[in-house]
Amino acid sequence: MPPELITADFFTNQHRVRGQIFTGDRRLTDVLNDELYSYVELSKAEVARVIEPEKVVYSYPSVILMKEAIVFALITGARSNGTASRISKYVEKKPYDVLLTLPPYEISGRLYLRGTGDPRTLMIREVGHFVPMTQARAVFTLFPKVKFIGEVAIVNKALLEVMGALETPIRSSDGITGAG
Repeated sequence: MPPELITADFFTNQHRVRGQIFTGDRRLTDVLNDELYSYVELSKAEVARVIEPEKVVYSYPSVILMKEAIVFALITGARSNGTASRISKYVEKKPYDVLLTLPPYEISGRLYLRGTGDPRTLMIREVGHFVPMTQARAVFTLFPKVKFIGEVAIVNKALLEVMGALETPIRSSDGITGAG
């Protein structure tokens, strides 16, 4: 697989930073969980305030973003296609519909966790600070009309305050619903 440069939106408490990040042959989740670096470097970066996410206030050829400041990242488009199937491809994982609060955001979507038992405990045990979820929808709680939607969100579980989860029902080919 050739080295990749992907475009993503990174959200801090007050800003949306859109830029390109070199991931090499790794997934963005792997880059964010790489403990050798406490930051990521973005090229062609645009900085906007969350309250006005489409109004770019600064543009830079390159910025450094501290990982601990990233609340979540959103990936959309071709790079995110097939992520749901890849998330559980190598290790069996169960899907859960979740609501996560990571101030100042509420993020809902589908989280895939390995193991059995309480999904809240499984989330805490998940390796790495950054965990991917699909069908993501984020609401800026200070101004709930400000919403962000992405096919994939990567959330910083170190900032997690509240998690609610339901096992996602899986429909069989005969239309019978069961636990997934």
